[in-house]
Amino acid sequence: MNKGFTQKQKTFFNMVLITAAVYFGLKYILPLFVPFLAAYFLAWLIRPAVGFLHRRLKVPPAVGGAAAIFLVFAAVGTGLFWLGRMLIDQLTAFFANLPEYQEVLSEQIEGLCSGCDRIFRLPAGTAEAAMEENMRLVMENVQTEVIPVLSKQSLSVAIGAAGLLGILLIVVVSALLIVKDMEVYREKFRDSRFYREIHRVTDKLSKTGIAYLRTQGIIMLIIGTICTVGLLLIDNRYALLIGIGIALFDAFPVLGSGLILIPWAVIRLLARDIRSAVILVVMYVICQLVREVLEPKMLGDKIGIPPLGTMMAMYVGIKLFGVSGFLLGPVGLIILKTCFAEYGGDGAEGG
Repeated sequence: MNKGFTQKQKTFFNMVLITAAVYFGLKYILPLFVPFLAAYFLAWLIRPAVGFLHRRLKVPPAVGGAAAIFLVFAAVGTGLFWLGRMLIDQLTAFFANLPEYQEVLSEQIEGLCSGCDRIFRLPAGTAEAAMEENMRLVMENVQTEVIPVLSKQSLSVAIGAAGLLGILLIVVVSALLIVKDMEVYREKFRDSRFYREIHRVTDKLSKTGIAYLRTQGIIMLIIGTICTVGLLLIDNRYALLIGIGIALFDAFPVLGSGLILIPWAVIRLLARDIRSAVILVVMYVICQLVREVLEPKMLGDKIGIPPLGTMMAMYVGIKLFGVSGFLLGPVGLIILKTCFAEYGGDGAEGG
């Protein structure tokens, strides 16, 4: 009886210690190593090109790594430049048509206010007067509170940008050092006494990361397509750009496409544009079904966790770590699951 009780105590304390270690590791230790993890990922990404240059052209790994990193940054920079140029073109078109949009917006607000007056049986003009007063208060708050705060934060933003450049430099230099001696680091890691335990966790984590990125990519592609097609059906001239924006917005936890599509549908409904409102609501429902069905299924199956467990891990991760918990929650659950199997049960019994 005493032995069985002791084994249960060991198992319980092992699980508590492992849980605490995983939490503090993800919360406080992981941020210190993020630049070097990014450097390892960059080194892993360019390693095939570096190996090819070294084998075929006898290019030193450091030189080949520098060339490969330059090409990666050039490709990413070109993509960002193209997206930025498209965004600037869209903004230019928007400001060029701003008087027209202001007139349309005024009509929409007037229709919305009239709809509110009819629904709540208020005297004509009541909702419009209330909205004008609220808009006046908002503009006063922006001028007296928001703008001064933004002015004070400009220095912090500049310092943060400089710090980001410094971190980027650390990532690039570290990636060059890693790709140069990657085999040496791997041999030292394999000779480590903790290789088996660490490799078991890291192997599952690498599969988790690939599964997560693939899942999010597929879901974002589907949602972006759904939104673009739906916006084309209501003759929106920015269908592709807004569809991509909604897909990106939907990928963030807590936010979701509903914060854009539902208010938009309500506005169109109050403006008596029933067709557009129905299409927007249908878009939202389909987007929700796609994410809620595919995400737990695709991600949960890949990492060996039931869909409900995946959703719970995401929720707990968001509560503990903020937005990054959307990824850290399932990652932490994988670490706990693996460590519990290694040390929480058999390991305790073996003691």
